[in-house]
Amino acid sequence: MHGIKFTLLFVIIIGSVVGCGKQESNGIPSSINNITEQNKVAITEAIKERVSGYADAVKRRDADWLLNFWSNEKDFAMAGDGELTGDYESGIAKPTRDFISGIKSVLHFKFSDGHTYVINENAVSYATNFDWGIVLWSGDTVKSKGSWLYLFRKSDNGWKVVHSAGTHKNYK
Repeated sequence: MHGIKFTLLFVIIIGSVVGCGKQESNGIPSSINNITEQNKVAITEAIKERVSGYADAVKRRDADWLLNFWSNEKDFAMAGDGELTGDYESGIAKPTRDFISGIKSVLHFKFSDGHTYVINENAVSYATNFDWGIVLWSGDTVKSKGSWLYLFRKSDNGWKVVHSAGTHKNYK
């Protein structure tokens, strides 16, 4: 069931963002056609740096940086592990604070195989795999891997994730 929710959210996200652009005769929004290769490369690097910063912030246990990664606007939505939420406080803020406060140490945190799709100069999709391991204050070790999709929107405050979807799978 959560696979259907993930697929549906992905179709809605990409369809709504791409559908907002003026259509050319080839069906590709004109906003995509107007981006130079140089701008696509620069935007891609900015997004990769932003995602890399997420892993670094977890390693530092920097909840403020992590909270700033996400958009706190009314159109925020996250689908994760079979749940969909549009509420920033219950979907991001509280779980992030709880997660960070429970970490004693970070064993590893890395993203891999990232794929960037520049939709336009203010919207980018980024899909990636992740793998992390932490030790909790309780002494338990938790390791998780999976894949995640971020939809970034650029604003005056930089690139923020407005929609997101993915899955975690804990392992030993």
